[in-house]
Amino acid sequence: MNLTTLWHAVDDCLSQLDFSALTNGFRRYRFALYTEREACLDGALMPRPNGFLGNTAVPCEGEFIAIWSMDADPIEDVDRLAASLVHEMFHCHQFTCGETRFPSDLALLADPGDARSFEAKHAENLLLADACEQKSLSCLKRFAKIRGERRKVYPDMVEQELKVETIEGMAEYVSLRALACLNPAAFERQLAGYLQRLRAEDAQLFDLRRIGYFSGAVYFLTLERLGLPIVNDPRSPLTAYDQNPIDTAGLTADVPSFDFVTREFAALIKKRTDEIAQYTADAAYTACNAVICGYDPMNMFRVGDQLFCRHFVFLNENGQTKPIHTAVVLKLAPGSNDHVVGYYLKNA
Repeated sequence: MNLTTLWHAVDDCLSQLDFSALTNGFRRYRFALYTEREACLDGALMPRPNGFLGNTAVPCEGEFIAIWSMDADPIEDVDRLAASLVHEMFHCHQFTCGETRFPSDLALLADPGDARSFEAKHAENLLLADACEQKSLSCLKRFAKIRGERRKVYPDMVEQELKVETIEGMAEYVSLRALACLNPAAFERQLAGYLQRLRAEDAQLFDLRRIGYFSGAVYFLTLERLGLPIVNDPRSPLTAYDQNPIDTAGLTADVPSFDFVTREFAALIKKRTDEIAQYTADAAYTACNAVICGYDPMNMFRVGDQLFCRHFVFLNENGQTKPIHTAVVLKLAPGSNDHVVGYYLKNA
């Protein structure tokens, strides 16, 4: 299916949706599908604009539009692709509403936590999946209790997680609702996949940004299934989770040990350390005094003061933006999340 034909197929799907019924105040936004060379916007082909990177919302002609890369994420099922674009359109909605509760991706990368924090995180995920699947208020309360206790110990990390759920989890929840309207069977399969991700005993537990898509979406869907109101006022500084508090009075937060967490956490740190060492071993080092101004948060990781960017990164040095469209290891200034003092880059 060529780009134009696919765009019109997605457009037909989106025309079946009542956006205001997906969540209050939501409306449809323009969208584009694109490849490395071309883009289709409003049904018309054009050369790919330089600003089309990743799947997201971008400014265009005085408004925000949703974009989707058919090279990076070639979703062939039109219903699923349409629902994915609803996710990106919700980002348009967030920007239009003046949303400010965005997570700091670089802060999330800076603090991987420790094995015990992720045992509590996994216990939360298991209870949240059960709460959604069983429509269990009891499981939801126990989930909230463990999260509350974990938040006391790791307040900065959990605050960033809640912001991910507010921005990405809420967008994914709205996307799921759209898919349920377009293709109920596909919705059930996708939800089953999300619950499986929450229960998985593997290294994806440590990717706090990515797992927040699923925990956020499942949390809001659980509220819906339990008949509880969902409040998400973008004018409030409170995260969407905090705007929907769960009563945990009288509960205790018992967190079991999970052997896989200690094992996988150690293996992940070693794998990342080895990958950076292998890359930098035969890469040229360039000193600089720059600030990170653009990046792909889904394809980055950090070990100590070294930040590995697998796809691209943009650096601002002395007011000039330097794009690096390949894998690169950045060396960060001590104590900083975005100040770059040098980078390792292999010759093309």
